[in-house]
Amino acid sequence: MSWGDLAVVAAIIVLWAAVSGRAERLGITAPMVFVIIGLALGGEQALHITLSASTIRVGSELTLVMVLFADAARVRVSSIRQDIGIPARLLSIGLALTIGLGALTAHLIFGSLGLWLALLVALCLAPTDAGLGAGIVTNASVPSRVRRAINVESGLNDGIVAPLVSLAVAVIAGQSHEKSASLLHGVREIGLGALVGVGGGLVVGWLLTVAVRRGWTEQGAVGVATIAAALGSYAFAVSIDGNGFVAAFLAGLCFGIFRHRMGPRVLELTEGSGQLLACLVWFGFGAAMLRPAISSPVVLRSLVYAVISLTLIRMVPVAIAMIGTRLGAPTVAFMGWFGPRGLASVIFALLASDQLGEKASTVLTAVSITVALSVLAHGLSANVLIDRYAKLVASHGPDHPLGVEMHVPAPRRTFGSVGPVDRSD
Repeated sequence: MSWGDLAVVAAIIVLWAAVSGRAERLGITAPMVFVIIGLALGGEQALHITLSASTIRVGSELTLVMVLFADAARVRVSSIRQDIGIPARLLSIGLALTIGLGALTAHLIFGSLGLWLALLVALCLAPTDAGLGAGIVTNASVPSRVRRAINVESGLNDGIVAPLVSLAVAVIAGQSHEKSASLLHGVREIGLGALVGVGGGLVVGWLLTVAVRRGWTEQGAVGVATIAAALGSYAFAVSIDGNGFVAAFLAGLCFGIFRHRMGPRVLELTEGSGQLLACLVWFGFGAAMLRPAISSPVVLRSLVYAVISLTLIRMVPVAIAMIGTRLGAPTVAFMGWFGPRGLASVIFALLASDQLGEKASTVLTAVSITVALSVLAHGLSANVLIDRYAKLVASHGPDHPLGVEMHVPAPRRTFGSVGPVDRSD
């Protein structure tokens, strides 16, 4: 991408910021806009954009770190302790069933793909990205219990899946001697990532709280330090062979314990930086990943798989995992539908492509088509389904078998909005 191309993309971001509030009220989200623009302007015919897979992967990783940290920082740890059962079910029963059903479906649809490549498709598409649903986890119209469950699930499932992706890639590459080592290394990655995240989040949160209380710093510097905490937790975890995404999410969770003592705008810079990076990443995804995918010989089968992946493969495991929780059918259906596939899936697919080359071409196509369809379907449906679900819950009250509590709706904050909005639970 040349400087002229970057200037064009920057101008598009500015224009989007100017109309984002009105657009998102119509169900048009930033990922939708930038994927479509990237698809239209990418390639040799337009902006001559030739982004490498490593460039998109690094951008996706940085964006995901910012989003994970900021969303986790707005979750109350005390609320999770009181209601850990739902996210635990999603991350155990739900995730395992999603992977198994996804692998079986991929094996049936893609025919000669092979068992391990089918499993790799399922693993890449198992993590969810709550941010694609027009801010489901930050919309106060959605009951806080549901938002917490979706947020914690999307924050941790990529860390759980990452070592399994590495294991599948090692087997496909013929490195059979690394099977057990990859699995053990994955467990170690998660453990180290958790230690770095919890320790880093608590230390940075305490330090900045003391600095603010004693007047050693000012609000702008605290915002910069918050970004550094997100990136630093990820980078340090990766440097010691830990899982950086687990570290970023847990660092944000622990940092959030101190958030209210640092001022109401402490996360604004982190969220704004994440939004800017996301625009660039989704543009690059449309230009360099989706464009080749739609000309692939397996594009139609990938589209069929994408539809099944976003519906049955997601919603059936969630329904089974929620048996016995007192959550009503509307809540289970809502949680099942809002399991978008996003940045984590892109990252895993690109990692597999880097190591496997042409062997992973079908995987890359299936993931690209599924993520693109998710961006469109979940973006368009978010506002409508949130409004209907919120009205349904409000009409029944907290003691109804829907099993959720309502909070008074707060203003939704969108890209380009001005002023702090407290979106805590």
